[in-house]
Amino acid sequence: MKKAYLLTFSNSLGTQEEVKECLDTISAVEIWRYDMLNAFYIISEDNAERIFNQIKRHFNNNGRFIIAEITDNSQGWLTNKSWYLIENKEIKEG
Repeated sequence: MKKAYLLTFSNSLGTQEEVKECLDTISAVEIWRYDMLNAFYIISEDNAERIFNQIKRHFNNNGRFIIAEITDNSQGWLTNKSWYLIENKEIKEG
């Protein structure tokens, strides 16, 4: 079952571009999106621990970050496209 995760990271982990490149190498990450600095929305069928371990390994255990599942008990001021991704686990067309 696909799940939505929020990855939040400090500058000590890397730049937005470096984290984007990392996510592109993780086969468990099906879709990612961002619209805020230092945060990505991730869609995956895998668990948070597996994604965490792959990010940690990619950055050689350096930097701070957290990956947490986004559940129904979530609120925020996001774009419509980001909410659509979180709720539907797919990119909104158009």
